[in-house]
Amino acid sequence: MFEMHKFALWAVAAVVSVSAPVLADQPTAELQALDDALPGTLINDPTRLDWQIFGADQTSKPVKGENIPGGKAATQITIAKAGATLFEAGANAPITAGIKSGTDVVVAFYARTVSAETSDGRGRIGVRFNQNVPPYSGFGDTTILIEKDWKLYQVAAKANISIPRGQAVVGFQLSGAKQVIEIGQTIVASGTTSLTTKSGKTEQSATTDILPQLQGKGKLISNPANKDWAVYGPGATHQTVPSPNIPGTGGTALLVRTAAAAANAFEIGAIVPITDSIAEGDVILIGILARTAPGGSPDGTSKLGIRVQANDPPYPGFGENVLTLGPTWRLLQVKTQAKTAIDAGKGVLALYFGAAAQAIEVGQVFVINTSKLTPSSNQ
Repeated sequence: MFEMHKFALWAVAAVVSVSAPVLADQPTAELQALDDALPGTLINDPTRLDWQIFGADQTSKPVKGENIPGGKAATQITIAKAGATLFEAGANAPITAGIKSGTDVVVAFYARTVSAETSDGRGRIGVRFNQNVPPYSGFGDTTILIEKDWKLYQVAAKANISIPRGQAVVGFQLSGAKQVIEIGQTIVASGTTSLTTKSGKTEQSATTDILPQLQGKGKLISNPANKDWAVYGPGATHQTVPSPNIPGTGGTALLVRTAAAAANAFEIGAIVPITDSIAEGDVILIGILARTAPGGSPDGTSKLGIRVQANDPPYPGFGENVLTLGPTWRLLQVKTQAKTAIDAGKGVLALYFGAAAQAIEVGQVFVINTSKLTPSSNQ
């Protein structure tokens, strides 16, 4: 789904407005693959162009074209007249994380000038990492001259203020000239000064490594390389299916199809072994990479139940939850606190498929005891 350009900057194949993921902290598998390929940490959603456009003397519209690099889509903004200040009109691209003072932040974006009433015919874009609420504090103010042809531009800065999550944006300020500017795919990352250098991140093992967004959160107490799960229940079929190019699945997934809803969702399920003991009061993080299988439901959604429990009668447990899956691979995370102790080798994570007539693919399952920090997670 990704296309590599001349720099180590990945391009998402289609830039579209999409709804928020089930858990806002978790990217889709495709965006996680982009994050893994980049230096630093991805802190925006490059598949979105539904930005806040502002200013009295501007109009805007979406444009698409095979010649537009990145996602083959862009936002065209027309500035009717130059403003007294650069920031009277422009666009704000949301940043999905907070920014701490002292952090390196970089934005890379595709842009071109359609027309500009300037001495050199080039457009002007002011770029600023900005707090999008009063007093609109920011940093990294840079003015870039934009060529007629599509080019990749980059601005890096070190934050001299902290901006809370939900308030940070990259501001594209456009009132420096009467002009028509197109801005395409935009990628923002923290913890690096450049997106056009090769990533220093290590390769993700297909089967045994914990996924990057779970690293450092505690001690892994399941074996994600083991998919020899016991599957049970009437009126359901299951099989191993390929899942190539989806990080963290190990190349295969468990597909479970239910012909109809069971009287109780737990009547159709799979058992994922937990290797270590759990003490009462431990905080357990469950990460499940899953999706609704193609054709699995009319609206593309499905319901996956989960529960941590002992695997012997009377099956004491905790952490009952129902996850809503969509047609795209996503890592869903759920935290729960142990209400009962479970001995080593006796615990399981139960996956329940019987909520509806549906088809679900489960790629990888991670159970992490966040109360038992490993040396790498206690930083």
